[in-house]
Amino acid sequence: MELQALGRLERSRVTFCPECSDRELVDRTNAGSWAAFEELVDRYQDQFHRLAWSYMKNEADAQDVVQVAFLKIYRNLEGFRGDAKFKNWAYRIVVNTALSRIRKERRRREVALDDVSPDFDERDEAPITLADWRVRADEALENRELRQKIVEAVDELEPKYQSIFLLYEVEGLSLDEIGEVVGLTVPGVKSRLHRARLFLRATLERYLRDMGPELTNLGRE
Repeated sequence: MELQALGRLERSRVTFCPECSDRELVDRTNAGSWAAFEELVDRYQDQFHRLAWSYMKNEADAQDVVQVAFLKIYRNLEGFRGDAKFKNWAYRIVVNTALSRIRKERRRREVALDDVSPDFDERDEAPITLADWRVRADEALENRELRQKIVEAVDELEPKYQSIFLLYEVEGLSLDEIGEVVGLTVPGVKSRLHRARLFLRATLERYLRDMGPELTNLGRE
């Protein structure tokens, strides 16, 4: 019954209470209002789909991940205490659902970041601050081949690094919000984001060197 109802949500696109907060919609859903949950789905399904596609890289699997994630959200909504934002709580479910599907369906090659990362201190923080390579690479990102290389490199990240990178770069979450999603402190989030960027720079360095000296320095001060 739940799966059938969730399968109809994409077609419903209802507007139940656009002025309601997420917390109000959660409370109304827990009180028995299916329309309130439809409003939550309508509010977040595009964001969740974008995030799921970032992991799965194909439409069918992304849709499956989103549907399963919404089912888990609905079944666990009574346990949502409100300590974190609903969006961040739900993001964690989407991420975990995507990673679970990947582990079950693929033999995923995980690349050890220690081989390409600099030494980190006892607090697991990088000894230098990385520059924001996104700004310097804006023009290059128009290049379709480079975009594909970046997608392939991101796909090689270990899940614990990939999740943080995608939440920050694709979804635009703040470091605080990512910390709520993955259960880390802000310094921990920063550390993993640094490691992800260092890995991507090392992976892409040979390709970028051929594109010009200014792009060879991605991720360096």
